[in-house]
Amino acid sequence: MKKHLRLFSLLLLVCLGRPSNGSAQITVLQNVDLIDGAGGAPRRGVSIVIAGSKIRDIRPAAQFKPPFGANVIDLAGKTVIPGIMNLHGHIGLTKGLTQARENFTRDSIEAQLRTYASYGVTSVVSMGSDIDPALMLHIRDEQRGGRLNGCARVYSAGRGFTAVGGYPAVLPGNQGVPFEVATSAQARAYVDQLAKMRVDLIKMWVDDELGRYPKLAPELYTAIIEQAHKHKLKVAAHLFYLADAKRLLDAGIDAMAHSVRDADVDDDLIAKLKRNNATAIPTLSREYSTFAYAQPPSWLDDPFFQRAVAPETIATLKSESYRSRLTSNPDFPRYRGFFETAMRNVKKLHDAGVRIGFGTDTGPPGRFPGFFEHLELELLVQAGLTPMQALETATRNAAEYLGVSREFGTLEKGKYADLIVLDKSPLDDIRNTRAIAAVYLGGQKVQ
Repeated sequence: MKKHLRLFSLLLLVCLGRPSNGSAQITVLQNVDLIDGAGGAPRRGVSIVIAGSKIRDIRPAAQFKPPFGANVIDLAGKTVIPGIMNLHGHIGLTKGLTQARENFTRDSIEAQLRTYASYGVTSVVSMGSDIDPALMLHIRDEQRGGRLNGCARVYSAGRGFTAVGGYPAVLPGNQGVPFEVATSAQARAYVDQLAKMRVDLIKMWVDDELGRYPKLAPELYTAIIEQAHKHKLKVAAHLFYLADAKRLLDAGIDAMAHSVRDADVDDDLIAKLKRNNATAIPTLSREYSTFAYAQPPSWLDDPFFQRAVAPETIATLKSESYRSRLTSNPDFPRYRGFFETAMRNVKKLHDAGVRIGFGTDTGPPGRFPGFFEHLELELLVQAGLTPMQALETATRNAAEYLGVSREFGTLEKGKYADLIVLDKSPLDDIRNTRAIAAVYLGGQKVQ
């Protein structure tokens, strides 16, 4: 009889995925309230069964008995949401408030990716500022082979495109970062080069920085878009003006990497976005950062912000000299207006049924990875989205744009266990995304 029982136990363990000789460990997050990212009502009191890196099952906790040997974690009273996916970041170039080419090292990249992960940002797109694309893509490929090392998953556009002498190549720390293209043939050749390296998407800048610099010409960005689409690569465009947004959509772009900020969007732009099935990525926190430090925001003293920022950096942000430098910019009085226009536009686009993606433009000086993603969620709600709608931009919508929604973006059976455990529900207050109890990345607890 005992022999039969042992045999039965062994068979049961095999069926349930009991870890043995290196097989997947079973973790059960028990009694959680689940916001799965798909937009439905929260599911109360469920158990999430994680086998290795993926979700094996989600069941009502009252009807589920964890398998023998599983690591069962009782999370009664806590809320689980998908990990945040940031579609617009710049990784590895900044230390403190200094952006420089020499900062772009493996150590710097991975340190920043760990910071993202510690804040529940489990995926981030490096949007066209990889000085050494081969390094970033090597890290990405290691991750896809299973070596996450506590880092957020990275996607890369390699090097982006701008005009000769254009923004942002002219800025400190950006010389030689984007491709500065002069001819269509040159642009197409660079796209071919990136495609051969297997980048995840293509990025371009179409912006004259309020008339300061030359702007990428339509014939050049059209060539870039056409060549990228031949390689089945999506194209995201940094833009500012409504007129440019319309022309870029006519040329076939797949994403606006920022809000239109010079004017309110209109029905013509909405129609073009829908025709392209394009994604609008507002980056509201980026716009906020252009004037926020003129009167030091209260969150500079928030431990949630401070835990990833050096004290000397915070002291500089609070200093009179830093504020004076910001406000001495002749365009400074216009920045708040640009931000308010972006806020109106995201609400109008969302209400019209345009897919809103999630991005922050974090990484450059003054835009802090991790904290700014939670600030972005707060600003989306201030713009008029509900907390659930704001969460959808950073989960399901972001995964759909990247083309990875079969494995990421929502918490469902068979998908990767990239998730955040919260002490409070973000549906009550979106700032509750900051009440992080734990972060899981590929089924492994990283925070």
